[in-house]
Amino acid sequence: MRDDRGSKEGRAPVIGFLAARFDEAYQNAVWRGAVDEAERIGAALVFFGGQRIGSPIGYEALDNIAFDLAKHSQMAGLIVMSNVIGTYLSPEEQLEFLGSFGRMQVLSIGVDFPGIASVRVDASGGMESIAQHLTRVHGRSRFLFLAGPKGHIESEARKAEFLRSVPEGARVLYGDFTEEDARAKVSRFLAEDGAPADARIDAVIAANDLMAVGAMRALAERGIDVPREVSVTGFDDTEDSRFTVPPLTTVRQPAAELGRIAVASIATRLGLVSENRAEHPRVSFVIRESCGCPYAPEQEEAVDDGEALEAAPAALSLDTRAVLSSEVNREIRAGRNPARLRRRAFDPAFRESALLAIAEGEARFLASQRFAAERRVSVLSEIEASLVASFGIEDILKEIARGTRELGISGCWLSLFESRGLSPEWSKLFLASDSQCTRILAPYGLRFRTAELVPGGLPSSWSYYVCEPLRFGDDRLGYLICTADSTDRRMYEALRDQVSSALKGAMLMAAERDRERNLERMVRARTLELSTANALLLEEMARRKGLERELLEISNRIVGKIGQDIHDNICQDIAGLGIMAAVLEGKLRRSGLSDAAVDAAELAKGAGETAARAKGIARGLYPAELEAKGIVSAVERLVQSAAERNAIAVRLEVTTGFVVRDSEKALQLYRIVQEALSNSLRHSRASEIRVGLYMDRETVTAEVSDDGIGIPQGAREENGMGLHILKYRASVIGGELRIRSKDRGTTVTCRVAR
Repeated sequence: MRDDRGSKEGRAPVIGFLAARFDEAYQNAVWRGAVDEAERIGAALVFFGGQRIGSPIGYEALDNIAFDLAKHSQMAGLIVMSNVIGTYLSPEEQLEFLGSFGRMQVLSIGVDFPGIASVRVDASGGMESIAQHLTRVHGRSRFLFLAGPKGHIESEARKAEFLRSVPEGARVLYGDFTEEDARAKVSRFLAEDGAPADARIDAVIAANDLMAVGAMRALAERGIDVPREVSVTGFDDTEDSRFTVPPLTTVRQPAAELGRIAVASIATRLGLVSENRAEHPRVSFVIRESCGCPYAPEQEEAVDDGEALEAAPAALSLDTRAVLSSEVNREIRAGRNPARLRRRAFDPAFRESALLAIAEGEARFLASQRFAAERRVSVLSEIEASLVASFGIEDILKEIARGTRELGISGCWLSLFESRGLSPEWSKLFLASDSQCTRILAPYGLRFRTAELVPGGLPSSWSYYVCEPLRFGDDRLGYLICTADSTDRRMYEALRDQVSSALKGAMLMAAERDRERNLERMVRARTLELSTANALLLEEMARRKGLERELLEISNRIVGKIGQDIHDNICQDIAGLGIMAAVLEGKLRRSGLSDAAVDAAELAKGAGETAARAKGIARGLYPAELEAKGIVSAVERLVQSAAERNAIAVRLEVTTGFVVRDSEKALQLYRIVQEALSNSLRHSRASEIRVGLYMDRETVTAEVSDDGIGIPQGAREENGMGLHILKYRASVIGGELRIRSKDRGTTVTCRVAR
């Protein structure tokens, strides 16, 4: 990039050109003139495409990334189209914006500011010419003036001059210089205008050509004929104004000359050239059909191309006809409309044939432009399809490089910002492509200071570039720099939008893949943790279950041993004491000790009863019948004992043929019945308890049910040790324990496979 260091290296100075849209005809015409002059003096030119500063339209504000890039770049100077990008700014705000570029040499186009170099067109007389032509030639008197935003310097000057030039004034609509805004506002105006037919407007005067085109669209939509019913005029004479239907009567601004003067002026201030051109070229009035005049090509002045044309010979001989044909072809090959050749002065005898030859050349030029445009649209469609089908950033960058070559762009560089913000200090270059090679620097990119625009500065192989911001929604992604050698001014923004969408999609896909990978890593790590914890938990559960089973077996053995000891020893001892008391009773009676004999008899009776109770306890602790006669006999004895000791009716139901051959299952089922029966007897307040032993082909079931008060909810949690023991006993034998409790009654059921 051009600075003191750049000068030592012998590189061309680089001048920035700040405007709103590369594809807008007026701005592009000024740019083309600037390019011509930059090539002449040996400077490089970079178009920084943004939007109007302070625009209420959200996406326009986001597009001003390029202005921030220009502000922090190493340009030798900046040309700013203040009349375009300052649409929504006051003069004070525009001056503040121009002052934000620090010590950089700045030149303003279209608007004068104190202390800032500027060039502008002398527009005086343009609107006056329109007013006089419409009133005197076409008898128009009911005017609608389409102005730009209130306070816009150029628009206010054009409006004031027109209003001074018409005797009865005009109705005024304010817009934003765009075609769509003008169409919408004129449509609304026509719908709301309550004037009678003979008092409605008969002329629309727009402050620029775009608004005039929008007005013609609105009038056509309402069925109003232009120019028969309403005349329409514009201002600027852009390239597009020649091809409207009808062709637009307008005021021509020498846009290309303005661009040439701007570059020459800033080059003079930078010391690159010594001469300077006049800074205020004048406007001229161009009459076409939209005002109501018939088409007259000879009334058109020269296209603003800055090239002088020599006069034609007095007679048009065969040789000169061949020369004219050659010049027509030369113009077409150069991408220029041969209509400029109409300026020549032809001999009247041969004028018609000369104009016919030029008209044929115009038709071929328009056809070639149409074919080229169709080709570019086709290429853009191919690029869009390829980008949509590409999800990896490497594939997208390859398609961008291929597509730009197909579109006639010699070189392009794509950079993404390293961080968010208006002007990130660092960026990363991901694509550098020219006619020689293509370098894809994804996925990591080449880090460089954003102020350089591309690492090491723009190459000296080309003289002019377009810098387009890349954004999607509210996200500022980076920027795309292309050589400005394509002939289609509309192509760069279309390419920018396609690239922005594709890059955002790739970024979202990459972010989603990263998120998925991170999630997978987290899931794997968490799964490993859970698997380890689960393995430890299972190991601990198995260990605890083993301990519980061992404790239960020890408990069973201890209880059985106690029951057996009570049955075999204590019961026998108590029975022996009873016998001894009975013997003592006999001796005492025989000795005449009646009272003592009665006591001994009572002692013998108590010993017997105690022995019976001890034997019952022993049977509960050690059900000898279980081993000897099976579970049915043991449960029968248990039910009989419970009925004998309590006032509650206890009955037993047994399926015929009921049998449990597995001793472990039999023992646990017995203990479950025993515990459930004991709970019912102690807590249920039941009048009846039913014990059931049922069997089918697959299962055996032990069940204890009562008609008591049920188990309170709190008691299930607070006093649930017995219930836990019941469930554990069922789990030991692979059974399923169910406890159903209602307001009237509780049922405990254990079902186990046979």
